[in-house]
Amino acid sequence: MRSPLHKHRFSALAVSALSKVRARTWLILVAAVVGILGLVTWAGIALLSWLWGQFPTATEAGRRLANDAATQIEQVVPGLKEQIGQWVPDLAENPPASDVSGTDAGPVPRFPGLVRSYFARGEKTVEVRYAGRAAFEAVRAHYVQGFAAAGYAHEVVNGSPEAEHHRFKRDQESIDLLLFRQVEERVEIRLTVPAQ
Repeated sequence: MRSPLHKHRFSALAVSALSKVRARTWLILVAAVVGILGLVTWAGIALLSWLWGQFPTATEAGRRLANDAATQIEQVVPGLKEQIGQWVPDLAENPPASDVSGTDAGPVPRFPGLVRSYFARGEKTVEVRYAGRAAFEAVRAHYVQGFAAAGYAHEVVNGSPEAEHHRFKRDQESIDLLLFRQVEERVEIRLTVPAQ
């Protein structure tokens, strides 16, 4: 067993060795530690700032994902999206104040007062979505009459009180029109046309 004097002797040797280190070396070590702490603090602040900037994007993406899921469920269970919109008003997607980038598609002009809320050009199709406040029946009549005037044959694929799927055909061309009745007299239109 070692005596308490051995521990004291080791401490004395350690203090003696540390006291032989130059002051300049201590200053360099302190500066290095302060520099590392500064870099860690800067990295933490930068990470928090980046996360803070990502928060609105993540919440908007989550809201869109929930809205798209509710739209798909809406086709199976009519009326669900409207009920969810009454319980959680933030899930009822508000149309943008102005058109998103892209172009209008199809031979029928857009219904007055609707805003282009989505545009996607794929290899074979172009999908455009319009949203806004309008009477569902007036929007449906506008597009059905417009396609008929352009020489398209009309076919109703499916319909419910909340959503309708129409198909318009001329020669080899087929255009799909989906109409959604939303809360607060809002409508959404999804128009899928062949890419040219």
